[in-house]
Amino acid sequence: MFNDMLRVIIILYFLFWASVFAQDIQIKMVTKLTADIPVIGKVNSIRTTYLAANKKNTIETSDIETKFFGFIAGLFSDIKDTTGSLVDNKGQKWDYNINDKEYWKFVDESEEDSVWNEESKKVEYNFSFGSDDESEEDSEITSVSRVSHEQLENINGFKTKKWTTILEFSEYTVSIDEWSVKDLALLRHADSLNRMVLILQGVPDTLIAINRYGSGLSNNEMILGATRLDSIYEANDIPPILGEIIKGDVKKIDKGEDEYDMSFGIEMVELYAEDYNPEKFIIPKDFKLKD
Repeated sequence: MFNDMLRVIIILYFLFWASVFAQDIQIKMVTKLTADIPVIGKVNSIRTTYLAANKKNTIETSDIETKFFGFIAGLFSDIKDTTGSLVDNKGQKWDYNINDKEYWKFVDESEEDSVWNEESKKVEYNFSFGSDDESEEDSEITSVSRVSHEQLENINGFKTKKWTTILEFSEYTVSIDEWSVKDLALLRHADSLNRMVLILQGVPDTLIAINRYGSGLSNNEMILGATRLDSIYEANDIPPILGEIIKGDVKKIDKGEDEYDMSFGIEMVELYAEDYNPEKFIIPKDFKLKD
């Protein structure tokens, strides 16, 4: 009886101090995203995310390299503006433009795959290797393999293990390179804070699972345009990737071609805890609210 009470007291003690600690810090994470998409061209983006209890602020600077879409977008506005999205402690999401010092309430336009948004002056797109025009047969995986590389690689100060996953479809091949670290406690904490924000926004559990930090790209059914990946990996005795994935590169190659025609990559550049700064989670007072 006494031991049980002592155990409860110890648990409550650690929960209390964990809560105090969480309120005194924020997580800063910097990621680099790259994509090479037909028609649009090469998209390069640096994303800085600040996370605290029930709060999130993401600042992003994107750049489109040449090609037709970049030329057309350039006719309308400067596509190198720095934009952001802030979620307050009530779950309300706000978008803003730092260059124009304007902000507005977020409106979900996820039904559009790719669009130049003149209001926010940024490119918004949902990236996927799948296509709505593909038949069910074309989107089925015909074979799958995964190999782990023995030599460790240094990625932004992290010692990582590289994994390569190959997904064969009837019309094309998807090659996925991923780099994982054995353990990264700070990333787990960042993910728990991000999960709190997503729950506050009412995001479904299925999408929360997809957005888990460190889960990588080879399990992301939305990006790969495939379904039942977990079942497919299990049926083919594909070993799971151990640890937290901090970098991933995906390439799509059509059958009979030597060069890829579409690619996507994401890489964690920085991750650290810092003192909580409430100014990071509010819209600056000199920004103008747009209708």
